Amino acid sequence: MNASKIKLSAKSLLCRFWSTALFLIALIILYFFHTQFDLSYQRELVEDGQWWRIVSGQLVHNNFAHLFPNMAALVLCRLLLIAGCSEREFIFNLLCCTLLTGVLIHILLRSYDYYLGISAVVYGMLFVGAVSLIRARHYWAWAVLLALVIKLLRDYYAPETLAGVAARIGVPVAVEAHFVGVLAGVFTLCLSFALSFRMQPNKQV
Repeated sequence: MNASKIKLSAKSLLCRFWSTALFLIALIILYFFHTQFDLSYQRELVEDGQWWRIVSGQLVHNNFAHLFPNMAALVLCRLLLIAGCSEREFIFNLLCCTLLTGVLIHILLRSYDYYLGISAVVYGMLFVGAVSLIRARHYWAWAVLLALVIKLLRDYYAPETLAGVAARIGVPVAVEAHFVGVLAGVFTLCLSFALSFRMQPNKQV
């Protein structure tokens, strides 16, 4: 009986969060594509017309030690947001944040000639999630927002703490990109609020 309940629960979770599961599977597939065809963000190639790298660079990873923690962070982010937004809203915000992070990295981080990984997007989504939860009166999300700020500041002012992470993932940790990811989260929230406001029915007096 317990096994059947677990099976039913897993099935219901998959039905509810199928688009998030699909996104995670896509990250794994893109990882293997990236091992054969370099899909990273490269400024020179983007400026030569390969604009798709603005997005693909956010979705590919250097190795499994790079990929799996980011996937776990996305799952954690989705779990935190169960009370704050629907699956449809989460995927919309995730896709917007991915695109905006790539565009903002290209525009703002002129020193970045090469980039890969979804970590900056995760930072943006955590910001989106924390604000959404606070707006929904889940005030414990202030702790998430505070932890996010502390992590960003620690990474920026004490980059030596990231040496072990950089060694595992095989590339430097792009701290500035994480700040850009949060900025992308701000723009994503503004877009989400604007769309929700426009979709509200006009009140008749």
